Amino acid sequence: MALSFRICSSSPLICRATLSNGDNSRNYHTTDAAFIRRAADLSEMSAGLTSPHPNFGCVIATSSGKVAGEGYLYAQGTKPAEALAVEAAGEFSRGATAYLNMEPGDCHGDHTAVSALVQAGIERVVVGIRHPLQHLRGSAIRELRSHGIEVNVLGEDFESKVLEDARKSCLLVNAPLIHRACSRVPFSVLKYAMTLDGKIAASSGHAAWISSKLSRTRVFELRGGSDAVIVGGNTVRQDDPRLTARHGQGHTPTRIVMTQSLDLPEKANLWDVSEVSTIVVTQRGARKSFQKLLASKGVEVVEFDMLNPREVMEYFHLRGYLSILWECGGTLAASAISSSVIHKVVAFVAPKIIGGSKAPSPVGDLGMVEMTQALNLIDVCYEQVGPDMLVSGFLQPIPDLLPVIPSEDATVEIDPSVDPFEPSIIFFYKTWDLYGSFSNFSPHPIRMPYGKENDDYMTWSSVEHYYQANKFVGVENPKAYDCVEKIRTARSPEEAALIGRSTLRQKPELV
Repeated sequence: MALSFRICSSSPLICRATLSNGDNSRNYHTTDAAFIRRAADLSEMSAGLTSPHPNFGCVIATSSGKVAGEGYLYAQGTKPAEALAVEAAGEFSRGATAYLNMEPGDCHGDHTAVSALVQAGIERVVVGIRHPLQHLRGSAIRELRSHGIEVNVLGEDFESKVLEDARKSCLLVNAPLIHRACSRVPFSVLKYAMTLDGKIAASSGHAAWISSKLSRTRVFELRGGSDAVIVGGNTVRQDDPRLTARHGQGHTPTRIVMTQSLDLPEKANLWDVSEVSTIVVTQRGARKSFQKLLASKGVEVVEFDMLNPREVMEYFHLRGYLSILWECGGTLAASAISSSVIHKVVAFVAPKIIGGSKAPSPVGDLGMVEMTQALNLIDVCYEQVGPDMLVSGFLQPIPDLLPVIPSEDATVEIDPSVDPFEPSIIFFYKTWDLYGSFSNFSPHPIRMPYGKENDDYMTWSSVEHYYQANKFVGVENPKAYDCVEKIRTARSPEEAALIGRSTLRQKPELV
């Protein structure tokens, strides 16, 4: 999940290099930082679509400082950001500088990104951060340098506040991948809107609307950049939310309801799974008859022996989720914070006062009795959004990334032929490869038989395109043919999956 907030830093100015021409060198680094921030902003445009791969952005600038071309990785399986930027820049690429928010992630046998820069005649490359996966870190940089291209990594030869800010923007845009790979839980953001006196609803429970329309639009953007949105049972009972992104395009996150008692209404907006799926997690044995009702509506129910945020997040980590947006009430928020699964807090503060000793607050009891026990946010940012103030910060810093090696049992369960002691395997849900990226969504076209007799071969953009299309093969219905064609021509595996899954829910007779 990628967030679009200004990066704040209090780090002092540190110069590690002797500057022969101070002002020019500072301007040089300021220019680098500005273009790197632009590359990070570009990479955010695919928020939610690239998971579980990183977000990539690329800016190509001429020696005079003019932008010649830009590009970003639209989704898994699409053309790399570097190749798109080179195409946009054309002949202006020769002798130009390419700015990347992250070191290219070319994996074994796929050198598309690096080759695009080399063949275009790029003279210099500036990288915001090295690749977060340790076994890929430095590989593309070495390859570029072997072709005579000058490569600079922010902060490695010169440090300043402006460079540190730019580097942080690169870390933030891929924070979900970094957290997931080292902490075994998805990157989680707690979002809430409250009045100036710290209330998220009136004493009656009424909460529409605390924040402004502009703030709510920002919330939709947050959802669109998340793999899933989670709420508690009380939110479902009180607000009957839809939890959609409501932007009409891009990614729509899974809805998750966490409830121990399963005391939920029989009719709710979340039970409509025609457009996006809903998962209810609950205590084992809770209301079996109601579980059957939810299942009949297409809602997935997952039972836990002990329902707590840590185990729930570890479970969704195994299912491949990178980022979770928590939009829950104070009780569940306190439990999630106590379980150390919340990494960032995003609070919209409205200039309103409602009062009420029984009016709920955004975070319930954490067991703290002295102010010295209070949790301090780091890298705090403040931004005015319409009449509201948006305050955001981290409860946990973005960590250094080390590869996560699956256990021997987990590896053998996925593929018995794999050597469980292979040192560079990165584990994802039901998929693995030596480079931590191969899946149905990987950018590797396949040629497979197609049709009822399996005697016609066709090239598909990805495994996911082929998989989704074959759900509708063999059905003598023009709508099924149309669906297959839409999937075949989808711009990305994510789009192919969205078309296939939504058609499966809305028109099961076509399967």
